Amino acid sequence: MFKVIKQRYYQKAITAALAQRDVSRLNTKMQTLAFLYDGDLVNELSPYYKIASSLMVSETKTQFFSFVTFKKNTPSLLRNQFSQKDISFKGLLTGASAKEFVSMDTDVLIYMSNKKHLPLESVVVKSNAKFKVGFKGVDPRYFDLILGVDPANTQAIITELTKYFKILGKIQV
Repeated sequence: MFKVIKQRYYQKAITAALAQRDVSRLNTKMQTLAFLYDGDLVNELSPYYKIASSLMVSETKTQFFSFVTFKKNTPSLLRNQFSQKDISFKGLLTGASAKEFVSMDTDVLIYMSNKKHLPLESVVVKSNAKFKVGFKGVDPRYFDLILGVDPANTQAIITELTKYFKILGKIQV
């Protein structure tokens, strides 16, 4: 029962955030890049670094942010992570690291999942990223570009992003 109510609150917060999105900066060139992923499923960031370097974005201008399941015996969370404790029951961001991430003025945000994940989707829609990339299987209202490849296939992601970013003028040819 509470899960259904919580999902409704999340959807309400997501819809409100979508209505407030500023799309005027959509066509800017890419200087900074951010990856949003599920930290419980991803242990290695080297594929993300490979994607960033292939898109000619330096490591210093690449951000990583992940959702982790909070366990009592784990040490405090790092700055680039958030958990369910950082989102209120009504879907509002309460954690400092989550608020900091969504307020960053990132040129491109890549959501590295093709599954429904309400906490991560809340961060996506509330993010100040100018251009948002997702994968087939997620809600298309949240993203400006949806790739039809598997998020685990790094080479296919690089090929598709390079192709579309050249067309959109985000990267140099």
